[in-house]
Amino acid sequence: MSAPLPTPPAAGSRPLKRWVAGVAGVAVAASLGRWLVFRAMERDAFVTIPIGDVTPDHLGVPSRQYTFASGDRSLHASFVAAPDPSGPALCVFHGDSESLTDWAPVQAMLHAAGIGSFVFDYSGYGASTGRPSVRNLRQDALAGYLQFIAATPAAARRHVMGYSLGSGILLDVIGRLRPSPDGAVIGAGFRSARAAAVVTGRVPAWLAWMLPEPWNNAARIRKLRMPLLLIHSRQDQTIPFSHGEYLARMARAPSRLEIFEDLPHNAAIEPAHAQAFWAPVIAYLQSGDLGVAAAPDVAP
Repeated sequence: MSAPLPTPPAAGSRPLKRWVAGVAGVAVAASLGRWLVFRAMERDAFVTIPIGDVTPDHLGVPSRQYTFASGDRSLHASFVAAPDPSGPALCVFHGDSESLTDWAPVQAMLHAAGIGSFVFDYSGYGASTGRPSVRNLRQDALAGYLQFIAATPAAARRHVMGYSLGSGILLDVIGRLRPSPDGAVIGAGFRSARAAAVVTGRVPAWLAWMLPEPWNNAARIRKLRMPLLLIHSRQDQTIPFSHGEYLARMARAPSRLEIFEDLPHNAAIEPAHAQAFWAPVIAYLQSGDLGVAAAPDVAP
């Protein structure tokens, strides 16, 4: 006896299968497209510069210039101890197109104010080896913070600061930093990597949805439970002031938005503007007090 013939599929099942296969294909293509766009953007997103010759030592402040490992890469760092080892200390996550040299005058200024500081160049920046990528910068941030902790064993308070690009790098890992910092400073920060890519002209607004979101600063600030000082200028021509306002609205921990009327984006490292920019930061680091009431108990 011959085997029974298979039952033909229902008439409506073939179009359904084609539809499911089509949707799956579109999803795969969209995911691949987003990945390709992200990789292309990542290659062009970071502007690295070579390190200069100036160190805090050239400005009369003793420093330790050294290297440490991050994965298979070698990162360069500059550490200036506080005059009193128990003084406050700051770990800096710097901006794009910057290197240790740009921050040497800042480290000298902080030292004069009784504050220790640690600054390091990410992969590919300054004399650090490797190439910058979201993955490498995440690894760099975690390795750099461990160096900061090791360099400041007696510090009464340890704070972290993310400046411009550094705001994304810092906030990406801040929940994983151990021991947890006593507070954070965000200068000229952006609300998200997508939004920053649009306002800086790296990607048109209509294409932004294609980008993954590696650095959602607003979401991470909303989850932050440590004191936060935000600094932004109304005249910032790189990251609009509205980004700083938005981040301030997202904060649920004690926080303060310090507003400048006419400072440029790079005020923190520009000699003509650095004193004005750093005045509120130094006051915060010295006192450990934001000067604001405790935040309400708001669910995340």
